[in-house]
Amino acid sequence: MLGNKIDLGRAASEDELRVALGLHHLTTGKGKTAPQGIRPMELFMCSVVKRSGYGEGFRWMGNFIK
Repeated sequence: MLGNKIDLGRAASEDELRVALGLHHLTTGKGKTAPQGIRPMELFMCSVVKRSGYGEGFRWMGNFIK
């Protein structure tokens, strides 16, 4: 998941977004592997305007594409 718009002053923090979406215990971490039998899911905060964060998210996702 990509949490966009972090360039705005009123943007939610990563923790606030995790709570709002109920993700605190559902994400699998930002490493290159996920626990066996669990679908990988992670949240990456980003700003397309500032060109930050989304590259890390896409690279992470690339680790799981077969």
